Amino acid sequence: MSSENQELKMQLYFVNVGYGESIVIKNAEKAIVIDGGPDDKETYEEKGTIRLHEFLKKIEITTIEAMILTHLHYDHVGGLYKAASCFPVKNFYTGLITEIAPQAVSYINENLEKNISTFMRGISIYEKLLKTLTQNKVTCCEISKEDRLSFFDGQVQIQTLGISKDALLKRKNMLEKAFLDYQNPDSQKILLKFDKSENLFSLAQFVTVKNRSFMLTADQSGIARFADELQRSNVVKLTHHGQIDGMPPCLIDICKPSFFVICADINRTYNSARPEIVAAAQDYLHKESIAGKVFITGMLNKSFSLNKEVCAVGFDCTKDLTYFPVIKN
Repeated sequence: MSSENQELKMQLYFVNVGYGESIVIKNAEKAIVIDGGPDDKETYEEKGTIRLHEFLKKIEITTIEAMILTHLHYDHVGGLYKAASCFPVKNFYTGLITEIAPQAVSYINENLEKNISTFMRGISIYEKLLKTLTQNKVTCCEISKEDRLSFFDGQVQIQTLGISKDALLKRKNMLEKAFLDYQNPDSQKILLKFDKSENLFSLAQFVTVKNRSFMLTADQSGIARFADELQRSNVVKLTHHGQIDGMPPCLIDICKPSFFVICADINRTYNSARPEIVAAAQDYLHKESIAGKVFITGMLNKSFSLNKEVCAVGFDCTKDLTYFPVIKN
């Protein structure tokens, strides 16, 4: 059952940020933000797309209670810097926090190889984001599977899956080595290796909002490695934008969701929202006689059969789990 009621008190949104990912949990005028989508002009020329900071204004957010970055790729970190510049942020969480000298970023950007240019776009924004958060005296914390976050008097619980503190520390040392010796040509080889393995270290999270559960998989293409940490979930966000590795069997067998969400753009960039992945999710719902739905964030107008620009799908977590569109204008 769908609803367009925008007066609900606690909601979780999947925002159409084009090829990227951004998730917002709203409690009155406060929000928890998980990733920020990209930040390039071209992305937001597509119908229905909306920048994270603009979406937060639209749903009348005044404070970001927590900002969470699942990993350093541009399509996840891009919009966080602008959001942190527009709203007060109380807490910031990510897998690794390290100071990166601006001159190191500038040097590598001026001398980089083409195959790490997109990664460096993300690193450049990450460096500016951390600088802004530090200047604003925001509490910044590294999180891993050993940590459980609680917000809004325990009504929102976030458990990171799979990735240990030790594993993330090794990643941190790897990144710091590349930037400390940034004029060494080998530093770009280290960064390329880091980039190619970054999805495997992105922070998948099991989130409960009141008594509703969401399996948010980030770009964790190796999520089957820690299938024993998965839990039954009302909603599963398929991993890695619904690409070929987007729906390992454990996400269905263990989570048994009623809804699937794929964070992909209308053009299905990099073969995202692959037809066979979408079909497998739909077949599961049909086979199990579940009156659920498969949402693709870049194609939400089709999901709601609306001739309007739909910029997000929201889930009401205060009643029976209902969903509703957010119209851009």
